Amino acid sequence: VLKMFIITVFLLLSTGLTVNSEIHSLRYIYTAFSKPPRLEGFHEFAALSLLDNRMIDYFDSDHPTKVPKQDWMKERLHDDYWEKGTQSRKSKQQWFKVNIDILMKRMRQNDSVDAWM
Repeated sequence: VLKMFIITVFLLLSTGLTVNSEIHSLRYIYTAFSKPPRLEGFHEFAALSLLDNRMIDYFDSDHPTKVPKQDWMKERLHDDYWEKGTQSRKSKQQWFKVNIDILMKRMRQNDSVDAWM
């Protein structure tokens, strides 16, 4: 009887875990230009995060602050999260700038607008 009880409990728990499991995706998209593109809506650097193909935050070189794009993120995440996220995005912006400059020098490119995505 005890053995049957343990098997039943195990089956119930494993079924419950399977029913409640979901698959999610989290993607980060970075776009960097070798210089400001001077085109409406385009920025020298932009970064955004997608959770299940919905934008959840955004940052660009013209407005260098990581901002939430979903109400639930605004409500649940404290200012410290957004400040650290802003610093992280600024660091990535600098990394892209340095590496685009290195790439352009190695490829002997001129100052025309190039995109690296």
